[in-house]
Amino acid sequence: MEIKLKFIKKIIILSISLSILSCSTQKRDTFKYRNEDKKVWINTFKSEVFYECLKEVYKNDTIFKLMAEKDLFNSYDAIDFKTIDYARELGKQIIVKIPVPYIKIEAGNEHLKNKNFISYSCLNYYASKELDSIANSEYEKMLKIQ
Repeated sequence: MEIKLKFIKKIIILSISLSILSCSTQKRDTFKYRNEDKKVWINTFKSEVFYECLKEVYKNDTIFKLMAEKDLFNSYDAIDFKTIDYARELGKQIIVKIPVPYIKIEAGNEHLKNKNFISYSCLNYYASKELDSIANSEYEKMLKIQ
C-alpha cells in the first residue's frame, strides 16, 4: 500500500512538472531599431500589409501626408514590386473581410454607428502568426530567386 502511494505521488509530481514545463508563452523578438536583413525584410513586408490595411479604409491621403511630415515609414528597398503588391493585397483583404462589429448601440451612443475595429484589426493581423508565416514564405521565395 505504501509503495502504491509513493508511486502515485511520483506520478502526480511528474505530471505537474511536465504541465508547467510544457506551458509556453508567445516568444517575440526584442524590439530593435535596426535588425539583420531577414528581420528587416520580413518587417518591411508586414509593414506594407499594415499600411495598406489602413489606406484601404482611410481613402483620404491627408492622413498619410501628415504622417509623412515626420515619419520615414520604411525605407528598406530590397523587396521587389511584385512582392510589395502581394503584401498590399493582403492588407486590402483584411478590410474587405472585416466583420460587422457586435456592438449594441444604445441611446446616446449613436456616434458608434458605422464604426468598426479598423486599426485594431490591422494591428492584430500585423502581429499574427498567419502573417509571420506568409512573410517567411515570401522571404524564402525571394532567396530562391536570388
